[in-house]
Amino acid sequence: MLRDEQRGWAWTRALLGAAADEVHLCGEFAAIDIVKKLVAPIGEHVEVIEYERKSKLTIANEGLGKYDKIENGDCIVCFSKKSIYYTTKKLDEYGIKPAVIYGDLPPSTKLGQAAKFNDPEDPCNVLVATDAIGMGLNLNIRRIIFNSLARQTELIPNYQALQIAGRAGRYGTAYADGIATTMRKEDIGTLKEILAEPIQPIKAAGLAPTFDQIETFSFHLPQASFVRLLDMFMAVCSLSDHFFICTVQEMRALAEMIEPINLPLKVRYTFCVSPLNIDHKLTATAFVRMARRFSTGSPLTYDWLESVLQMNESPPKTFEQLAELERYYEVMEEYLWLSLRFPDMLPDEEIVRLKSKEIDQLIEEGVENLLLLMTDNPMQGKLVSSFDSLKVQLVPDSFGKFIRIFTIQALFLVLKNR
Repeated sequence: MLRDEQRGWAWTRALLGAAADEVHLCGEFAAIDIVKKLVAPIGEHVEVIEYERKSKLTIANEGLGKYDKIENGDCIVCFSKKSIYYTTKKLDEYGIKPAVIYGDLPPSTKLGQAAKFNDPEDPCNVLVATDAIGMGLNLNIRRIIFNSLARQTELIPNYQALQIAGRAGRYGTAYADGIATTMRKEDIGTLKEILAEPIQPIKAAGLAPTFDQIETFSFHLPQASFVRLLDMFMAVCSLSDHFFICTVQEMRALAEMIEPINLPLKVRYTFCVSPLNIDHKLTATAFVRMARRFSTGSPLTYDWLESVLQMNESPPKTFEQLAELERYYEVMEEYLWLSLRFPDMLPDEEIVRLKSKEIDQLIEEGVENLLLLMTDNPMQGKLVSSFDSLKVQLVPDSFGKFIRIFTIQALFLVLKNR
């Protein structure tokens, strides 16, 4: 995450602001030098403990080429939800019932799908997933198969390709060694080239304007809008070599949506740094209505939230309904995030947390049902393609997703107070 141009600032802020005597970090070797440089000015000591991969990872000599070569323990990695369900349908044509994992799924749904894949008694012994498999899931993967090597129009960077490939044959799982390959035969050479590239050290950590800095600008420019304050900050700020300024496009997009709403500067800032994906109409609308409700001084109760969402609380039978439930879950996560910062105004944290677990369960049931339905319903091809129509372009695609990166070779950095 330290490299992330959108949310890298949050990682930097968490590291330097952690209220703890000892902080443990897990990351790639490329991060060692920059972490040392970050904490040196505040007098912290960094202890580095290096861990080598204990199992062998091999790059196949050729790509797979056909779906009939899929075997137990395989994980096909895709970079979009549409691609995941298209691949799932193709596997079904060969009698293969996979588990699926992607970023929009709630944590317990991911764990449920991972458990099915890991269970040797379960028929789901193939996995179709995005790079979300690198986020804290223990998986019995023998072979990683890259369905594509490009995210949107650009090749994935070498550190991300290595992190994904390294999920195969991890020490302590069912397979002693791992293999990485590609679905398309013509991609295998590119994969080898990407993985052969040396990983460059991370030279700078992300920063974003803090509330205090925005408040200072506002004091001198009381008539300027929040969006204008952000633009001016970005235009005049200067940084040392150890930092880069993150793009504030997501923050700016959120700010533009609630600009007409009368909110105190601190509240507006907090709303605008929330980790919410507003690429979808439902989440964007809920965000604006939450800000508007807050501005009236009326508490954001669960009853009010329920009236906003008007949730269909039944297991989804179509991909559109599944995507809608995922958006409900995102809004509830936003509520919980804000409730930590404004507990008096968002008082129903416990109720919303329980309800989010119920939605999580519905999503898990929906994934299972839809995977089964794809076998029998000839219209599923249209349902899969309909994912594209669900996205509302309130902000460009590139603003809406965050790449969370961890590499296969880990180090533990222990920051100790002297």
